[in-house]
Amino acid sequence: MKRILLPLLLIILISNISAIRINEFESNPEGPDTGNEWVELYDRGDIDLEGYKLVNNDGDEIVLSGSFSKYYVYTFDKQWLDNKDEGIFLYKDGELVDETDVVDDGANDDFAWSYCSKDWEFVEETKDGKNDCKKEEDQDESDSEIQLTNNVVQETPTAQPEPQVISLGAKDIKSEKDKKNLDKSDYALYGFIGFCILLIVLFIIKSTYNKNEFE
Repeated sequence: MKRILLPLLLIILISNISAIRINEFESNPEGPDTGNEWVELYDRGDIDLEGYKLVNNDGDEIVLSGSFSKYYVYTFDKQWLDNKDEGIFLYKDGELVDETDVVDDGANDDFAWSYCSKDWEFVEETKDGKNDCKKEEDQDESDSEIQLTNNVVQETPTAQPEPQVISLGAKDIKSEKDKKNLDKSDYALYGFIGFCILLIVLFIIKSTYNKNEFE
């Protein structure tokens, strides 16, 4: 029985471990800083702030109290954050729980420093809500484009040479049969001429022979 209870107790303790973190902060809001600077904490469950405190880069401390679930926004009564070389540290009973990067904010607008996948980004503030992480959105879009490109086979058509038009006259177009018929006609003509020449020669020879006999 103890072997079953101990793992269950360990699972319960692990599930209740706090994941609280500094999620977003505005050190240079639009307009006056006094009463408009704030810091946002995040925890995925319910958490009691007893024993927690915030410390800025100058060493000033603010003790927290109460409890919250998901998002908790603390607005400073006076100017508490510097616009240059500022960082925030979260302590629990004297132990450091979380800290921000040391950053600058000289914009004096509605942009804030937000925690985005282990990095801090200066993006449009989302007070008491999910951070507007541009890098994560750009990465998701890039991954989608890469996946789409990998799934689509792009084929580049091969350029075909343009056909060349050759003009031919009637004399240039002859079949093999026509050539053979032309050769036979030439042979018959040559034979006929030769036969006529032979007859003329025989006639001349005969006439000469008869003339000589008569004399």
